[in-house]
Amino acid sequence: MFAKFQDMLLVLVLVYAIYRIATVGFTTINIFILLCAVVAVISMALNRSGAYARAQKKKEEAIKKMEEEEAKKEEK
Repeated sequence: MFAKFQDMLLVLVLVYAIYRIATVGFTTINIFILLCAVVAVISMALNRSGAYARAQKKKEEAIKKMEEEEAKKEEK
């Protein structure tokens, strides 16, 4: 339920940013709002696709592998 609310809020911010750019023009604030909304959309897409989880899993595997290699070096 909260995910749908976040999606609706994000769409509202995007529409507002586009409306502000259409009426007022490209100001620093309008570009900042649009940039933040685009970053949020990309983050949401990566999170929903599972890219964050896969990256975290790969990171944990790499750390575990490095620790095992260091343990083998210390044994020798």
